[in-house]
Amino acid sequence: MTDLHGRLRTATIALHDQLEALPFFQALRAGELPGLAIVSFLRCLAILHAVLEGELARTADPAVAALARHARPKLPLLAADLEAVGAPDMPSVMPAIGAALDHGAEILAGAADPLNLVGALYVFEGSQNGGFALKSAYASCLGLREDQLTYFGCYGAGTAAHWHAFSDALNVLGLEGEPADRAAQAAVRCFARLGTICAALHPYAAADLRHHVTAINFWAGDHAMPQDPLEIGLALRAGRTAWEQYPYLEQRFAERGRRFTSSDSCWLVALARQPAATACGNLGWLRTVLASRGIPTVILAAHLRAILQALAVEFAGEAGMRAGFERFLSALDAERQALDGAGMVARLVDRFDRRLRGCAGPGVDSAAQLIASAWIDERSGIAGALAAVRGWFTDAERFPNDWIAAVNALLAALDRAGGPPC
Repeated sequence: MTDLHGRLRTATIALHDQLEALPFFQALRAGELPGLAIVSFLRCLAILHAVLEGELARTADPAVAALARHARPKLPLLAADLEAVGAPDMPSVMPAIGAALDHGAEILAGAADPLNLVGALYVFEGSQNGGFALKSAYASCLGLREDQLTYFGCYGAGTAAHWHAFSDALNVLGLEGEPADRAAQAAVRCFARLGTICAALHPYAAADLRHHVTAINFWAGDHAMPQDPLEIGLALRAGRTAWEQYPYLEQRFAERGRRFTSSDSCWLVALARQPAATACGNLGWLRTVLASRGIPTVILAAHLRAILQALAVEFAGEAGMRAGFERFLSALDAERQALDGAGMVARLVDRFDRRLRGCAGPGVDSAAQLIASAWIDERSGIAGALAAVRGWFTDAERFPNDWIAAVNALLAALDRAGGPPC
């Protein structure tokens, strides 16, 4: 058996020592690290784990996939810890967030070589040893009990045994020579980037603090985010309204979909501050992206109406914030009228909604409306919009035969009502 663990440890030990000597960890051990620095650290870790765990789940290398199964998924733990500290209302230390986004992009770019994932996984699994030792310090600086934090030292009393088993699993990979060097180089990069992140986290300047979308959605990357807490709250409430109106979103996209609904909502509220023409153009782009990914335009329209309703109440004196959304929704109404002037689509939705609700087994609320909206998207020039929805709604592993027959009948009826595509 090779000693890959020893090779990785030798390559990173100097960086490990440099990391622990940073002001961040000195202040942590002294009980003086600001809670905001820890919250931003958790957010940075969530960004990195979201990327790493996603790529490990998709790797085609069976040996690397087997190694990954030795590691407990950390993203749910980070999400729980951020919830426990009330993080959504807190700004982020932006230089650290930027460094985390850069390293996340680096992991994505190198993921074609699974050995890059091995190096990063080694660093994060090894960090649980230090996390276990420092858990009480993190909790104290945050004003929490130790049992309220789940990420740091997540293996608890079994941390040493887990690390021993993980190290053995590393050695089972049998890497030597140049492949072992590639894994070691990835571990060195990961340690160096963590050093950059922690150096930015403490000390930080007031000018470094901003609300950033990754506080809402670890997968969101970097896009516009309101800085007014009132606008952020409005965005999150409107996103929740749209999410709850269409259970399809949760059934198909689960937790990832919920977070994207929230981050998209923040982007939409930030967009409301743009000139109407700019907002309308961006909404057209978003519509195409969402529809091609299985989110028909009727959902976006409902989301926009929820935002408009809230803006009319909470920012009543700023009619300009609503202008772009109103123009876009009017264009959607005109588009639908051109395709369904006689109301045939609406009647088919009503008829097939009753038929689908009568099917045995699992179903989806508003399915007929969603399918018809995807049909309209396709007819309006969004290629692939219908296929992105049809394939899911006719999946025999998900729905019974009578449901699938009803979906296909609805699509055939829509085609007959609409005539040949343009």
